[in-house]
Amino acid sequence: MYLEYVTSATERLLGLVGADDCFDIAAADLLPVQLQAANERLQSQIGSIGLLANRAASAEVKEINEPADLVPLLFAHTTYKTYGESWLSERRWDRMGRWLATVSTRSVDGLDTNGVESLEDWTKQLETVGHYLSCSSGTTGKPAMLSCTEADIEMSARVNVEGLLWATGLKRGEDRKFLGLGPRFAAPREDAIRQAMIDAFSSRYEPYQFGEGEPITVGSMVDMITLRRKLADGTARPGEIAEFEKIATQRAADMEVSAANAIDAVIDACSLPLLATGMFATLYQIAEGIRAKGRGGKDLNPDNALMVAGGLKGAELPPNYREYVLETFNVSEDRLYHMYSMREINSTFPLCHAGRYHVSPWVIMLPLDVSGEQVLDADDGEIESRAAFFDATIEGRWGGVISGDRVTVSFAECECGHQGPTIGREITRYSDLPDGDKITCAGSIDAYVRGVA
Repeated sequence: MYLEYVTSATERLLGLVGADDCFDIAAADLLPVQLQAANERLQSQIGSIGLLANRAASAEVKEINEPADLVPLLFAHTTYKTYGESWLSERRWDRMGRWLATVSTRSVDGLDTNGVESLEDWTKQLETVGHYLSCSSGTTGKPAMLSCTEADIEMSARVNVEGLLWATGLKRGEDRKFLGLGPRFAAPREDAIRQAMIDAFSSRYEPYQFGEGEPITVGSMVDMITLRRKLADGTARPGEIAEFEKIATQRAADMEVSAANAIDAVIDACSLPLLATGMFATLYQIAEGIRAKGRGGKDLNPDNALMVAGGLKGAELPPNYREYVLETFNVSEDRLYHMYSMREINSTFPLCHAGRYHVSPWVIMLPLDVSGEQVLDADDGEIESRAAFFDATIEGRWGGVISGDRVTVSFAECECGHQGPTIGREITRYSDLPDGDKITCAGSIDAYVRGVA
């Protein structure tokens, strides 16, 4: 096995990306190497990530030897949202820069903010000093902003391709029509993932991308999230309300046109082997349109493949939405790449045919209690827990994160026959539960980061 021949634990784990047996290594065999890699990252990053140094000093953790050592060093999933919104509205790019440096491995020394008027300008300037910003969708009311390095972007793209290969049995170099059936975000990470899929599977056919006009930018997304929250709490000014309504109306119209064009694009390519990507909510809408035109199912190529990311994001769909989409696109279960991931990590966890997400071997799965303070004992089989991870591939920031997700975890061999930690298909956000998200470390992180910035 590759793990036996490389001295650096981090390099040993990175060398598993794309390996034939990477999703078939027992958790007990992985853990010692994973902990070594986490300790290597700690020693190399503690001097550059201010929050990590603060957490380590507070917990008196100098090295990582067991999973419990990692827990006080993990960043809450809200960490990358701890910037002040007033810093954006007041164009305090100096404060934003100091904040970003506190949670990233690279400084912002040399960042020229002269003439920077908008968030778009700022993100472009960040790239000149090695910060490539990735943002979450902001479904909880405020988008996370995470700094990536060139290596992080490359890794995110690579693990997506490798996960698809493992989950579906597709071969690199196959000629497929790539259909991007979801809004396109103008960000280096998302662009790299999309291009990697096209390069790996679609050299012959012209790729298609859902969306009218310009791709969604970080700035436009943050502006809409901010306006939406102001409307909700009653602080929006009349001019802001009018602007929100104008933008919302235009986006709704664009989405309607985009969906109609996407339906036609699928029908036009029905004889070709397809690789379609998107989220179930949008895919379901397109599937309905395809069927409304009397097409779908056996009209499409029987060798189609589908890549689906994430959950429903609050969308309300019929219980059979999954089967409906697969039947419409004529995709068999073994050609579906459905993965679980989050913006805070580089890696994706592909769903196997037994209905479980397989955690990548370069990621430590840490099942925590509800508060995010203790590692739970998973020796007795599947347990319910708060999901936390340490991703050893991350270079631009600390790889340890406590998520807002309630999951079921098992470290036993999966029914699909593969070893390694797995997560059940049903995943719930604590914020959607009656008691909300009671993670306890978020307050201390917020206070420290704001104080430094």
